[in-house]
Amino acid sequence: MDILPLIKENYPFEVKSQLDEGIIDTSQGRKRYRIWHDEALLNWHQEWREKCSRNPYQLTDRMLQTKDKKKAIKLEEGWLTVHDDIIDPYPTKDYEQKWAHFIARMIEFGTATKDNRISAAKREFPSTSEWKVWVSKTTLLDEKKRNILQSCIQEAMRRKHKALELRKKSKEKRLPIMDKVSSTTQAKKIYELFVWQGTAEAPEYGFVSLTHFLQQWVGENGEESLVKLLNEIEEQIPFRQMYGNELLAEAWLPWELVHAMKLLQQSEEKEETEIHFSTFQKEWNDRRQLVLTLINWVKEDRKKVAT
Repeated sequence: MDILPLIKENYPFEVKSQLDEGIIDTSQGRKRYRIWHDEALLNWHQEWREKCSRNPYQLTDRMLQTKDKKKAIKLEEGWLTVHDDIIDPYPTKDYEQKWAHFIARMIEFGTATKDNRISAAKREFPSTSEWKVWVSKTTLLDEKKRNILQSCIQEAMRRKHKALELRKKSKEKRLPIMDKVSSTTQAKKIYELFVWQGTAEAPEYGFVSLTHFLQQWVGENGEESLVKLLNEIEEQIPFRQMYGNELLAEAWLPWELVHAMKLLQQSEEKEETEIHFSTFQKEWNDRRQLVLTLINWVKEDRKKVAT
């Protein structure tokens, strides 16, 4: 299907050119278009973008209105939406409050979202047995790296056990349903505005993506900045009391190892495995720092209660 004629016909701007897949240049700047095949998913994404925007200072990449004031165009097999596409990233360090305000709103919205409104993605932590076999047999890694990976796999099993033990204490608690918050590149800056670039994916139960985001944050900005971010979220909602243990349990699960093993097992060249291994080591250390920081941060609430 040729999308550009539909956009030209229905939206109040001139389409100049196609820049990339899903990206166009217009008389009103760069735009991103998306095709949706699930109406419930489209409606959910429209709602959270509307509810989490705070004019005029913090915005989401909401569905732009057509000439007829519609937020989506019906296609033969789905719907078309168009969004602003901004390039410049929003700064992180020393801007913790701005980020915290937005993340807190997403958590609030996700807490209020009912389970039966939409099917949200769930993830199960995989078995580590096949990893051990692959590491022991591969010729793409030297002996030192194989030993490091085997040690990390053992540590991953211990971390998984700790996470499951912690989750048992709050197994009846319903976690928020949110769009993925997984990268510090999702927030963009135009003038002085904070603009969040959402996804078109199924929403997610809990904090799988958020812990990856926090891991990236501590790796880029350090522990002090991470604690400031968490405390700023706490200023907006009782985050530590509501979900502190659940966030810590998710952080204990070593998803960075899951990601690394997937890439390593798909590698065909030694140089490729070297790159993936180096990336994994940094992510492993960043996740370790995240866990230690969260342990201390969650304990702060217990200290306040005790005194």
